[in-house]
Amino acid sequence: MKEKKDCKIIQDLLPNYIDGLANEETNKFIEEHLKECGECKQTLENMQKDLKVNITDEDKKAVKYFKKYRNRLRFLLIILLVILVIFVGNMARKMIILSNLSNKSKEYINSENYHYLSYIHFKDEIIINEVWNLGEKRKVELTDITQNGITKSLVYGNKTGTDEWGNEVYDVNTYKINENDKTVELNEKKSIGGISQSLVNVLAEDFYNLLLLALHSSVESTIYNGEDCYYIQSSRYLCNMYVSKNTGLTLNTLTQEAENLEGVIEKMPLKDATYEFNTVAEHDFIEPDISEYEIKQ
Repeated sequence: MKEKKDCKIIQDLLPNYIDGLANEETNKFIEEHLKECGECKQTLENMQKDLKVNITDEDKKAVKYFKKYRNRLRFLLIILLVILVIFVGNMARKMIILSNLSNKSKEYINSENYHYLSYIHFKDEIIINEVWNLGEKRKVELTDITQNGITKSLVYGNKTGTDEWGNEVYDVNTYKINENDKTVELNEKKSIGGISQSLVNVLAEDFYNLLLLALHSSVESTIYNGEDCYYIQSSRYLCNMYVSKNTGLTLNTLTQEAENLEGVIEKMPLKDATYEFNTVAEHDFIEPDISEYEIKQ
């Protein structure tokens, strides 16, 4: 019974076998059967004779065209599969890199001992922001350089707690210096800026945004100011930046043109930043001689 069943299967497959449309495994199965089955072998010979009699040049062309079309389709599918694998692999690589940078930056942003210095270059203005942090103490020196002159403020704070939104609150003395006078405001309660949030951390705050950032960005390994970095270019967020591999913190953002709310094209600021950790000491928090300043109430 099994042999008869096999014969029926073989005879159903013979047309494809003759036309060369069967796959390799099917061909092997048919040929093994034909070695032992004279009936199926005779059927094959009869079909081949009939085919030689009935087949026309048009039939031959049709079969040849179908084979060529099938091979082309198979080649196209392979190309598409390779492209898909490369795309998915590249996306996975970028998402892993960006996620690791984001996680590293969170560790360093919350460090208790750091010195942070940044230069922000606008069209007609340069802002220098320098921060020292040691445990509950924080000092910020902000210098604003414009065509009208230089103004500077020194902020000394001791952390006293957090507000209702979870922001750190400090007991602050603020010393302000310009070309005309020197003033000080004492014992204010307010927040003080620390290390700027990493752009990668901001842009990749959850999986969806991480996916968007990876989709619209290129990530290349490079060196910036002697430090191993990733150079990240994002068309969606209009930012090109160098990000430290060691800390996940942004070392540089490059100037780009963007349209503001009024529809005017303007350049985004250029920013350079450096970071030091575990170098801050108590002497960095010695305040200026208050007698040289006018106290503002």
